[in-house]
Amino acid sequence: MNRPLLSLILLAATLSVGHLNAQTQPPTPDQASPLRAWEAEFERGHYLVWLNSISSISKHEYVADAAARVVEVNIATNSSVEARFYFLEPVTKQIDSGVLGASQSALEKAKAVVTGVAERVAPGSTDMRVVKNYPTSTHAHTVEFILETEDELNSLYASLTQAVKTGRGRKWEQTGE
Repeated sequence: MNRPLLSLILLAATLSVGHLNAQTQPPTPDQASPLRAWEAEFERGHYLVWLNSISSISKHEYVADAAARVVEVNIATNSSVEARFYFLEPVTKQIDSGVLGASQSALEKAKAVVTGVAERVAPGSTDMRVVKNYPTSTHAHTVEFILETEDELNSLYASLTQAVKTGRGRKWEQTGE
């Protein structure tokens, strides 16, 4: 076999293998970006903020209305818009596991409150969405997203923190797992 033909066959084989490997790689939820921005891609939306406009980021946890444990990530900017990213779980998970110390009657009352709230908010629904009731239940200049798992929220926060600390752009994508 002549050398140019052999080189062409080897090149074609290398490109084919590279193409197959590229197709079998799982999507990366966090990657570097050429922009000096942090960007997040969600199933129901998109958020982009320029790194030089971020004034603070935070992550904290609280119990809302004795019904839900909330883990929240906030991005404050030098504009009037603030972004919030949430992971929510019913307090009943913590009550059932004994994480929250309380008497039996208090536990039963808390479970009843949680059940009532869940039925009013989304009866039988597993599709978590941000629900806004203007002007009473939300801030007019707030962008909000709910994430399905706490691991997903932690991944988003790690990406955001890395972008802010290094000053290099990043893009985070919701994997939908």
